[in-house]
Amino acid sequence: MPALLRGRIPTWEEIRSVTRQPGISIGVIYQGQEILRHNAGVIDIETGRKPDSDTLYCIASLSKAFMAASLDILVRDGKTSWDTPVHSVVPDFRHTQKGAEFEEMTIRDICSHRTGLLSLDEVTQGLDGRILIDKKEVVKVCNAMPIKNSLRSGFLYNNGLFELAGHIVERLSGYPTWGDFQRDHIYDPLDMARTTAFRDTDDVDKNFAKPYMILTNGTPSYIPTTELSADSMNGGSGGVRSSVNDLLKWSHCLLASFGEDLNSKETKPEGILSRHSPIFNRCTIASPEDATAGDYCMGWCHHRTPAKLGLISPNRTLLSPTLGVESPSLLIYGHQGDVPGNTCNIYIIPDTKSAVVVLSNGTGLSDATDWIAQDIIQTISDLQPQIDFLAVSRAASQLYLSHFAKDFQDPLASHRGDHQSPLPDLSDFTGTYVMENLDVAFIKILLDSDSDSDSNSRSGLRMLVNGYEDQSMQLRHYNHDTFSYLPENFDECLKRGLDRTQWSAFLLRFQRNDQERVESILWALDGVDTLFKRARQAGEA
Repeated sequence: MPALLRGRIPTWEEIRSVTRQPGISIGVIYQGQEILRHNAGVIDIETGRKPDSDTLYCIASLSKAFMAASLDILVRDGKTSWDTPVHSVVPDFRHTQKGAEFEEMTIRDICSHRTGLLSLDEVTQGLDGRILIDKKEVVKVCNAMPIKNSLRSGFLYNNGLFELAGHIVERLSGYPTWGDFQRDHIYDPLDMARTTAFRDTDDVDKNFAKPYMILTNGTPSYIPTTELSADSMNGGSGGVRSSVNDLLKWSHCLLASFGEDLNSKETKPEGILSRHSPIFNRCTIASPEDATAGDYCMGWCHHRTPAKLGLISPNRTLLSPTLGVESPSLLIYGHQGDVPGNTCNIYIIPDTKSAVVVLSNGTGLSDATDWIAQDIIQTISDLQPQIDFLAVSRAASQLYLSHFAKDFQDPLASHRGDHQSPLPDLSDFTGTYVMENLDVAFIKILLDSDSDSDSNSRSGLRMLVNGYEDQSMQLRHYNHDTFSYLPENFDECLKRGLDRTQWSAFLLRFQRNDQERVESILWALDGVDTLFKRARQAGEA
């Protein structure tokens, strides 16, 4: 098997060449043995430094598995249960819209993305990897999350609630942060010396992979390292930094939890995961219309072939081939991670005691770590028919390059219609607009003296999210009292790490009262209109 995998390396390098991700690190376990480590490219374009298997990457949403494991430890120690209502641990949690319904929301619910609440990433996670709301406001943020679906009615990914999970770990354990808890109960017992949940490592570690956004012409553009960490809002969803070597140790521990020997000196799982841990139990169907799409457990995705892997990968919106259509069914657990400048994948296959880890320091022209991880799984499991992941990556990269126009520009143009109304008096719109039920989230609308007032370009207004000057975005007149903050081209989005799930999220719809005074903004976050009310200024009635 090692020779077979080494024979695939040229294909993986071609995939990376297609997506243009600067560096990549790969590790594979098969039949309980570590059979391959491979590193390629660079982790610092200026110096040309190459990665190795100890290179530290931001692992983004692979962090969620560590949070689930933290809670598993506390459940096993009798500190709580998976079906404990959140409000019984966090009494100040009470949803502002439907408090009675969400009193039933449990720890299992928040870790399996079935609450129906929106994450509010647009007001918590900003441009350039910035975090825009203090971690101490986590309960207030969760109380105000807009409702998209009713509780337990479906799968809705929510980063903010994993920060609430971290808050629960801190309350139950008495540790100052969930990162400290994980260090003492997971990282150190497994000798994961290269794993941390704290951002200060990014600046001092000489083997840290710098993050890059890949522009449409394939050029890498440096972006600051994400501020997600154990000290930040939403850090519980994606704030861990780790290496291939450490994640292979983690994988050994995970695989051991499916076996009988929990006292192995090699994997040291005792005190970390319970046998057949409930974090691997399916809780939420990702897509009821597609049996191959996968399910969500707690911090893990569940797949049984034939299956479409990469449930959380950005590739899922581009292409998603079905593996193992003509092969015996295979159980696979995995997760993907994606923050500006980093993408990553991890999979474990209990039946063959296998694991795959692929980390990268780039947001590429589609996600090479996903295609490479799936190619490895296909190879070691001999899944048939064979999928050509190099061809898939090429097709996906073309779809990725058309994403900005197809998903944002074109829908915005078609919904605006042929007639565009005259530009209103811009002074009508200036002011501060505070999110309903969440006073720490607000939009400032300012006149921009450097901007043209030409309706085909910038309107002469700009917006600041939560008042941060470095989060300034130009507004363009869309129609009537509606303005768009969509940049002029895809590269402008990529350079700042700006993305949205729907075109409508780029619109601010100003609302007037009976006296024609602008009094609020409707911002469609993931399709749900969220109200921001204009704050009264001194002297106003």
